[in-house]
Amino acid sequence: MAAQIICFNAAFGLCLAALAVHAAAYAFKRPRLGGAALPALGLAWLALTAGLAFLWVKLGRAPLSNQYESLLVMLWFVFPLSFYFYRKTGKAEIVPAAALAASALFGAAALLDRTARPLMPALRSDWLILHVLSSMAAYAAFALAAAAAAWALVKRRAEIFEDFLLRLARTGFAFLTLGIVTGSVWANTAWGAWWSWDPKETWSLLTWLAYAAALHLRKKGPLGAKFSVMLLLCFALVLFTYFGVNFLLSGMHSYA
Repeated sequence: MAAQIICFNAAFGLCLAALAVHAAAYAFKRPRLGGAALPALGLAWLALTAGLAFLWVKLGRAPLSNQYESLLVMLWFVFPLSFYFYRKTGKAEIVPAAALAASALFGAAALLDRTARPLMPALRSDWLILHVLSSMAAYAAFALAAAAAAWALVKRRAEIFEDFLLRLARTGFAFLTLGIVTGSVWANTAWGAWWSWDPKETWSLLTWLAYAAALHLRKKGPLGAKFSVMLLLCFALVLFTYFGVNFLLSGMHSYA
């Protein structure tokens, strides 16, 4: 088995272990038990980083050209974002949210085609790294926000989580804005047009507008559980933009 696959499997296993630890802590009302999840997620991130490094060496290029590779990069961003917000806010709930989001994304990655193919001419650009990294960072922040929102609703603590969810949503929105801007610049150099109303472009814009609306409504004042629900609905658009468009709609981004 290739070294990168071993690392990815180890990272997946550690994420599942972290999720199981938190589930046990919640079920048996042992909050201290949940403390073991954070080191597990740290080790998972190191294993994922090693796996991406091995994959980069094997491919001879940055692993960013197809959905399997970009999903692994999205996963990579979940961990530092969760560590940063955990340290910044002190909210322990970010840990199970990160474990849930990472486990779900690892499960999705396991179902995707891993076949490495030569880069298409349109992908041979310096804009590839900046565009994909910013977009995947945005999706990682939105995934964390959705997982945390779901956790908040289940525990009926949406009001307490609201400021934290707002920070995550703003972070994702900033990265998504950067992703759309860099994608437009790249499209102009590759296809000769800033915007072509390609399905991926259109749904990315709809996702951006949805989060913009949610953030605008929240700016008027606290929304409580409504804000958590809005973030879950917005994340449904993220999922369709990232997965649904690729499998259901054809366009210039079909390779992604």
